[in-house]
Amino acid sequence: MTDANTIYIGSKPPMSYVMAVIRAFNFLNADSVVLKARGRAISRAVDVAEISRRRFLTDIQPAKIEIGSEQMPIPDGGTRGVSTIAIILTRTGAAEAPKPALKPEPSPEPAPETAMDVSEVKGVGGARAEKLRKAGFTTVESLAKAEPEKLSELTGISEKLSAKLIESAKELLKQG
Repeated sequence: MTDANTIYIGSKPPMSYVMAVIRAFNFLNADSVVLKARGRAISRAVDVAEISRRRFLTDIQPAKIEIGSEQMPIPDGGTRGVSTIAIILTRTGAAEAPKPALKPEPSPEPAPETAMDVSEVKGVGGARAEKLRKAGFTTVESLAKAEPEKLSELTGISEKLSAKLIESAKELLKQG
């Protein structure tokens, strides 16, 4: 397990952390994710785990829950005990469980045999092309029709770069 698979729960709204869980499982292809929290954030960590598995990723389950306490320094000197929790979520039957509805809607007509591959767009190399394909953008046409915000959300590419890639795809279609 890497640090990329560890989510530290703080004071943000629970949905911020739920999105991080979804990203870890769907875009980073993590087999497990660790939610870590301490003190008042413990209940938020439990909420994040439950929202993630009940509403969005029905194929994940808590594999292990570790509780403990840490000694934290206090301003007057000395220390105080703070409760901690680590919730380890793992993917169960990934093959039969549905993915969340974050993929772009497929176009009603099938792509023609002569459709240009997304890798032909200026600024799209091998790794970026793979990210785009995993998010459902396999052709120049599908990329040209995308919204920058949605493309960014699905691929992890910044909105600014997403907008540039969409414009490059539109330019390529005008030339072709």
